[in-house]
This record gives sequence, structure tokens and C-alpha cells, in this order.
Amino acid sequence: MDVKLTASWLGQWEIEIRENGQKKESIPIGHNLLTDAGLNLIRDMLSGSITDAQIKYVALGNGTAVPANNDSKLTAEQFRKVVTTRNNDPLQAGKLYTELYVADTEGNTFKTEEIGWFAGSGATAAKDSGILIARILYSRQKAATESWTIRRTDTISRG
Repeated sequence: MDVKLTASWLGQWEIEIRENGQKKESIPIGHNLLTDAGLNLIRDMLSGSITDAQIKYVALGNGTAVPANNDSKLTAEQFRKVVTTRNNDPLQAGKLYTELYVADTEGNTFKTEEIGWFAGSGATAAKDSGILIARILYSRQKAATESWTIRRTDTISRG
């Protein structure tokens, strides 16, 4: 019997941009940096020292520092919103989809340079709150005619 002794966590993201309700552009799936704090969140959940590891908020910022393993917040958070939907994949074990909808009236007053996903019991609407599980660089000035759907896919799998 072949037993796999390892596991992995893959975080991916994509953005769909709509203008005046019509699909304008899709930013294809990319990988993100999973932070040390994110890895420790899962460890602590498995050890029973915490019970809440839910991804609750997505934040946009205008900081340009390269993502690092020890990041615990965005460089310059400007906008934060509660996650719109969370869905388990009905066919593939270990896969979660998290989505955030940013309306045309939101997030237009700064150029987005970074995106972060925040989880845990401390994640609230307050800037820099919660555990930053992942961070990416993404550069775009959002127009007042655009809405964004930011999709995240987390896959926990046998290594």
C-alpha cells in the first residue's frame, strides 16, 4: 500500500472586471504568497487552540512592497470588505472558493497595488485586523464604471 505522508496548501486568485455590467476583462489565475501567520492559523486550528479560521475579509491597499512570508498586514490598506461568498467544491475534497464583489462605487479613490485575505476571530471591518493568510501584488486604478469580482481558490491536497 502506497501511503502519502505529506500535504500541501495551494492558494490561487483571479479577478473578473465588469464595466457597466458587461464583462470587460479577466485576470487569469495566479498564485499567492501564503503567509507564516496563515500557516500557523491552520496549525492552531488543528491543535485545537483556536476554533475560527474562516476567511472573513478582503482588503485592497496601495503599498508596493514585495510579499514576504512574515507579512501580517498590507503595507498600506485603503479598503476592506466582508467576503461575499464561500463555497466548498462539491466534487473535489479540500477545495474552497471565496469571492469578494467590489461595486463600481467602491475602491475608486486610490490605485490598488496589493490585495490581502484576512481570517480568524479577530478579522473585523477595522483596518489591519485579523490574520493575513495571503497577500499579492496587483496594480490597477479601478474606474468608477468598473466592478470587480475577486475569486480565491484554496486547495488542501495530499502532497
